[in-house]
Amino acid sequence: MNTIKVSSLSLLFLLVSASLMSQVKPSTKKKMYCNPLVAGQPTTKRLSLVYELQPMYSGTSKFPTLVSPTEYPVEASPVHSIRLQYNQTLVAKQKLYVSFMAGYWLSSFNVKANNNNAFAAMLGNDPFHSLMVSSNLFKPLNEKNFLLFNATVEANANRLEGFSENNLLAGGAAIFGWKKGFKRMWGIGVFRGYRMGKVIHVPALLFNSSFNTKWGVDALLPARANFRYKSSPSLLWYLGYELDGSQFALSSRSANLNLMFFQRGEIRPKIGFEKQIKKNFALTMNVGLRFNGRFDVSTDYLGNDLFVETNTKPGMFINAGVHLVNFVKRKK
Repeated sequence: MNTIKVSSLSLLFLLVSASLMSQVKPSTKKKMYCNPLVAGQPTTKRLSLVYELQPMYSGTSKFPTLVSPTEYPVEASPVHSIRLQYNQTLVAKQKLYVSFMAGYWLSSFNVKANNNNAFAAMLGNDPFHSLMVSSNLFKPLNEKNFLLFNATVEANANRLEGFSENNLLAGGAAIFGWKKGFKRMWGIGVFRGYRMGKVIHVPALLFNSSFNTKWGVDALLPARANFRYKSSPSLLWYLGYELDGSQFALSSRSANLNLMFFQRGEIRPKIGFEKQIKKNFALTMNVGLRFNGRFDVSTDYLGNDLFVETNTKPGMFINAGVHLVNFVKRKK
C-alpha cells in the first residue's frame, strides 16, 4: 500500500514538473546594436565661435573670355572670417541616432587697389555670407553594421538682399559601415558637396580608429582627415588636412558680375590643439597652409564657363575658437 502511495506521489510530481516546464519559454538572446562613438574622440561641441586670420592673400586674375586677356594683381591683407556653429542631438536611442547642426560663416577681403577691375572691387566691397543647416542620421543594423546619412543645405551670397533660388546649395553623404567594438569604425559610400568651390560627386571613405589610449585617427575622405594625440586628459593635438570652401551666387553692383557664381575652394594642411577647460568649455587653435583649389567666377552653376580665373599663391592661416561643450544646468 505504501508502495502504491509513493508511486502515485512520484507520478503526480512528474506531471506537475512537466506542466511547469512547458510554461517556461526558452530564453532568447537580446539583439545588440552598435553606436556612432569611438573611444578617444573629442567631445561634441554644442556651441562654437571661431575666428580666422589670413595675413596675406595674393594672386593674379584674368578674364579669359576677352580677346586679349589681361592679368590683374589681386592682393588682400588681411582676410578675416568668423564661424558660428550650433550642434544638438535630437534622438539618441539604441536603434537610431539623429543630430542637427546650424552654422553661419562670414568672410571679408581687404583688397588693395580694388578699383583695378570689377572682380577686385566686388571682393573688396562685399563680405560673403553663408548660412548652413545639416543633419546626421546614424542607423545601426546590428552589432557590427550601420548606415550613416548626412543632408546639408546652404544659402550663400555676397549681399543679403540678393537671395534667390540660385543661392541655395544641397549636399550630403550616404555610407554603409562596419563597427568593431569601441575602438574602430569604417565605411564606404558617396559624397556630394561644394568644398572645392563647385559641386562634386565622389566616393567617400569613413575611418575612425583609436590605436591605443593616446593615438588615433578620424577621417571622412576626401573632405578631411586628422591624426590625434592625447598628451593629457585635457589636451588633444591634431595633425591633418581639410577641404574648405563653397559657391556664392553674386548680386554685384557691377553688371558684368551680376547673377554669376563665385567659386572658392582650398586645400588646407594644418596642425593644432584642443584644450578642455573644466567640464563645459574647450579652446582650439590651428595653424596651417592654404593651397588654392578654385577662386573663380563662372557664368553657370556648374562652373564650366569661367568669366574670371584666378591663381592665388599658397598662404598661411591661423584660427582660434572657444567652444561650449555642455550647457550649464542650474541646480534647483
